[in-house]
Amino acid sequence: MDGQSGLNSTWVDCGQEMKGWCSVKKSVNANLLAILLLDVVFAMSVRADWKQDWEKTVAAAEKEGEVSIYGQPRAGVGKAILAFKDAYPKIKINFVGGSGSDLAKKIMAEKRADKHLVDLSIGGGGTMVLVYHKAGLLQPIPPQLILPEVVDQTKWWSKKHLYSDPEGQHVFMAQGDAGSGIGAINTNLIKPGEIDSWWDLLEPKYRGKILMTDPDSAGNIGNWRFIYYSPDLGAKFIRRLLTETQVTFGANEHQMMDWLGAGKYSMHVLAKLENTELARKQGLPVRQIFSDKEGDTISTGSGHIITFKNAPHPNATKVYLNWFLSRDGQLAWQKLTGRNSFRTDISKDMILYKDEQVPKEGAKYLLSSLPQYEDIKPLRKLVDDVLAQVKQK
Repeated sequence: MDGQSGLNSTWVDCGQEMKGWCSVKKSVNANLLAILLLDVVFAMSVRADWKQDWEKTVAAAEKEGEVSIYGQPRAGVGKAILAFKDAYPKIKINFVGGSGSDLAKKIMAEKRADKHLVDLSIGGGGTMVLVYHKAGLLQPIPPQLILPEVVDQTKWWSKKHLYSDPEGQHVFMAQGDAGSGIGAINTNLIKPGEIDSWWDLLEPKYRGKILMTDPDSAGNIGNWRFIYYSPDLGAKFIRRLLTETQVTFGANEHQMMDWLGAGKYSMHVLAKLENTELARKQGLPVRQIFSDKEGDTISTGSGHIITFKNAPHPNATKVYLNWFLSRDGQLAWQKLTGRNSFRTDISKDMILYKDEQVPKEGAKYLLSSLPQYEDIKPLRKLVDDVLAQVKQK
């Protein structure tokens, strides 16, 4: 070896005669050329295969003429679901809107009557996993993916496709927003960097200076899910927070932000980022704080997609699924919902709080929308029991 890498060292060891060296060099070059040509032919074959498959599927979908989608009817989500019609005007969308629980009742009733009316559903992951997947109604997603840009997992956050179901095949998570961190502080009373862990809230100097939204207010207990299920926090932290800090609870989050800005309290735990930013723009000395030590939550919200077995329009289902997960589909989703797509190869400029809302690669997160974190009954019982004990003191 002479310090040269691989191919050159092989040439040097072939002998001293120039003729032999040239012969080997020509042979190696010929082999390399053959390999390169095979790679090119294979790549062209793969491209032809998927392109032919895609064109055939689109033609069959247009012949079917429609696709039936059940999903969330909220303005942004509903518009994002229907944006498909701009890309494929020959395929009509039969859209049925409703809450997750209402749609589950409808779909399960249809299936029991042996009526297969729905192709796809877009919405929250809980019902999809705990009802449809548990009942064995869903098709695996991966075999239906055709477009190379959709199949390529490097285009997605964490360099892989994310699924909510145990097998990682049926309930695709396309959306993911980082949480609001610990909450908001009054920057005149607490300096940035003074708190970098949830456990810092237990310091005696903050006793009586902490605000939280009442856990019984408008289903707010669900916002405690991250704390309860975090391996770094859990029930132990909740007990200490509620018994040691003299937390003040409120129901009006905007009023609570005014109290924080006026200095009546030092921090508002679990304050929503959008409320903090609005107050900051109005001139109040407030700022959102986060914990790198315990990490944050990622909420996937309504950004799940599933396809059903016995779909009435199987080809249109495939076309819609591939469009939804494509760059164009996910750009439409971000633009119309204001939520972050897990696709990383699209612009995030349309996301209002992109610096906080877009999950960072390599950071610590809890995917709180997964089914194993769905049950908040033990959390509610814990909070109610601890607060009852506090009131008795």
